[in-house]
Amino acid sequence: MKADILKRLVQAHADGDDAGFRKAALQLAATEGNAGHTRIAEELRALIAQLPERRGGASFAPPELAAVDIAQPRGELGGLLTGGFRQERLRDVVLGGETKRLVERLLQENHHRAALESWGTPARRKLLFFGPPGCGKTLTASVIAGELGLPLMTVRFDGLFSRFLGATAGHLKVIFDEMPRRPAVYLFDEVDAMAKSRGDAQEVGEVRRVVTSFLQLLDADRSGSVVIAATNFESLLDRALFRRFDALVPFEMPDTKQLEGLLRLRLNAFVLPPRLLRALAAGALGMSFADSARACEDAIRTMILDQRRELTEEDLETAFAQARARVLMTGIAHGSAPGGATHAGSARGVVPTPASGSDASAAPSRTTGKHSRRSRKDTG
Repeated sequence: MKADILKRLVQAHADGDDAGFRKAALQLAATEGNAGHTRIAEELRALIAQLPERRGGASFAPPELAAVDIAQPRGELGGLLTGGFRQERLRDVVLGGETKRLVERLLQENHHRAALESWGTPARRKLLFFGPPGCGKTLTASVIAGELGLPLMTVRFDGLFSRFLGATAGHLKVIFDEMPRRPAVYLFDEVDAMAKSRGDAQEVGEVRRVVTSFLQLLDADRSGSVVIAATNFESLLDRALFRRFDALVPFEMPDTKQLEGLLRLRLNAFVLPPRLLRALAAGALGMSFADSARACEDAIRTMILDQRRELTEEDLETAFAQARARVLMTGIAHGSAPGGATHAGSARGVVPTPASGSDASAAPSRTTGKHSRRSRKDTG
């Protein structure tokens, strides 16, 4: 694949095709990132961003626009995938306990793929994220893409499902066929929508065929792309799905320490007393990271609309009180919070590869513990 990209680079240079040259160069950077050569990939993208104006005043597009151009799928894939390069890094997400260690280990493995493969041991790249909504699953997928220097491709279920018999399974195959050609992090968010248990008597035969196709495609995938499936309802998933993933990554409701870390991250532009952050975190116990992040944004909106530049305790206390009321009103409180105890590192935290785990095919049980979340965008 790298040889083909190099040929396109040379051909684009010979033809004076600046756009084609940039596109091939970005493909080369993505290939290096997929191989675990993250530093080389980032250096290539930095060099591409510095390319001067060429060819009669025509200039290369800004790097962020070029990145979208190379990463955003076109044609049939445009209806099935959406995505682009991500800027999120580990510093942008609050993770605790075993989940943080597991994510860091998975990143380390994918950064050193060549070394692992030289010993006949591949990096783990098929991951199942599960846990309550608003606890950082989607953000962590973005972080993994950003840390690996790969685009994040999110599967569009509105385009995936079809009313025509067999078309949905065909769309799935198109996505998996693209994985070797377009190295990326592929995210199947809310995967329970397409991978429910085949033993459910209420499901029709077409749904069962889709689940079977998904299992077969996961088994057959030998690309270098990272495949992430995320769900809020792991108990609904087909039991055979769990052993198809190299690692099961749990996301749990945050404790006070993690909530305080989120507040420091989201409100780092303001000087706030530690006492206030601790009190807000204690009051937010039982709320998800997304709920708490939304409360921070509401407090900042109040400050801006009042034409102030200082965030007050009243702004924050009012915003968090409204957030708690919203959680109760909508019935999405996620049970009792973990009481601030340090993460015990339950067996769910680090899950062995399916081949080494005797119960890998069993759906993991959910416990209320810690786990954390992010900086700004994710809601689950």
